Amino acid sequence: MELIRHSDGRWSLARVSELEYLMLSRIQESADPSGCDQALERLYPSPVAPTAQLDHEAALSIEEDWREYTGPEIRDGFSQALEKVALDIASASVEDDEGYEYYGMTLPDAHAESWCSALNQARLVLHHRHELPEEAEEMGVNPVSEEWIVVLQSEIYGMIMEFLIKEVLWDQ
Repeated sequence: MELIRHSDGRWSLARVSELEYLMLSRIQESADPSGCDQALERLYPSPVAPTAQLDHEAALSIEEDWREYTGPEIRDGFSQALEKVALDIASASVEDDEGYEYYGMTLPDAHAESWCSALNQARLVLHHRHELPEEAEEMGVNPVSEEWIVVLQSEIYGMIMEFLIKEVLWDQ
């Protein structure tokens, strides 16, 4: 996979292999926190810090307001970002290069923030859902295990995020 920054307000994912494209096409699925309480708590944390000096009723009132007013807005933002990314991925073209087929897409800079949001959410959910260790040394030795595949997926997402932050969003 090649990440390319253009000077005309666009960026590209080029020479994307079938495996990489498969992993990209799983962003929406991977970002779904349903059934993973740790991911839900991380994506939608309580607005009341555990150390807050509030009585029970005040804390409940703040949390209810947050669930009613802020929570839906955050969910909506995540949903819109994931939809935009899914449409971008679906728009990929297939390129033939030296007998190999690669996927490619050129996207406007305006989509970079949605990509970062979707990729970050997917990485967070993957790490909590699969209980991935912080360090690769802590992982099992079988490199074809589900755990290693999820780590590869997360690393690809992180690589794209780093590119977008450094090369696209930093200058905006």
